[in-house]
Amino acid sequence: MSLAADQRLEQILEQGDFSGVYFFHGGAARLRDDAARRLAERAVDPATRDFNLDVFRGSDVAPEALASALAMPPVMAPRRVILLFDADRLTPTGRKVVEDTVGKLPSDVTFVVAAKIPDRSKAAFYRTLRSAGVELEWKAPRDNEVPGWLIERARARFGVEIAADAAAALADAVGADLGVLEAELEKLASAADRVVDLALVKALVPNTRDVNRWEWIDDVASRRYAAARSCLPDLLSTSSENAVGLLIALIEQHLLVGIAIEGGAGLVGRTLDQAGKSYLKWKARSIARQARAWTVEEIDDALVALLDADRRAKTGATDREALEELLLRLEVGRGASRKVRATA
Repeated sequence: MSLAADQRLEQILEQGDFSGVYFFHGGAARLRDDAARRLAERAVDPATRDFNLDVFRGSDVAPEALASALAMPPVMAPRRVILLFDADRLTPTGRKVVEDTVGKLPSDVTFVVAAKIPDRSKAAFYRTLRSAGVELEWKAPRDNEVPGWLIERARARFGVEIAADAAAALADAVGADLGVLEAELEKLASAADRVVDLALVKALVPNTRDVNRWEWIDDVASRRYAAARSCLPDLLSTSSENAVGLLIALIEQHLLVGIAIEGGAGLVGRTLDQAGKSYLKWKARSIARQARAWTVEEIDDALVALLDADRRAKTGATDREALEELLLRLEVGRGASRKVRATA
């Protein structure tokens, strides 16, 4: 996800060695292009910026102009920087200029390339860029990962904390468009006194709701089934929510609850690190609290029920039917488990 790229970029900026080729790609266009611009601005000498920074877009740059800029040495400065946006829109001749240059770039030239690689593309152009130097990808997170991204992004980019419930409300109101999320986060950070709380999000961000998918998932994982059933109509009232997406998130949450039963929040955090999902560690403590309401056997039964509900949702049941039946089944199962423990 983009957080790894953000962290790597900060390391590059701190080290201050900007030689070579930097290939920034991914579907999160605003973050990708802002990162490319930050690197280019840091690499160029401010005093000679007008002579040593060339900015092009693949959609309109002439191959000859691009070739000339890449061949030109620095003017009265230790480094020259070429920044190319939308490299995916270069002409075939423009692509050949890039491919012929990146392998023999002078040490006093920095070439920053930003592009969106088309889905399933096997073009040699992108393989060449990936192997030419430093590659960073700004990829949008899945829906259930967005609050974690917001928490980390607020801290790393804007120096503020955003509360978990505030992050969930913001993600629910905006969606997974990282560019829009970044803009809203910047607005909230400028208005906050070190902490962005839920009240501030509700005051400044349109379309916030009283119920969102993350609170609903926590209700289910905490075995508050009546509350989850009562919120279900409001949750499903938006076109962005459906049973299959919610069930995938529930399965992941219950798997993490099972891990917490075995080893608490620490094991959840280590597991997320090993899975490359450290951005979900904000949930580790709440998951550990949820685990107190479960046994391993009950989690196993719940996962079976979740998979059955997933099949129902994919084979004709409406979203509401599939989820209401699931919640009733989980509630009945909890009652049966209590009876067994009471008579044991």
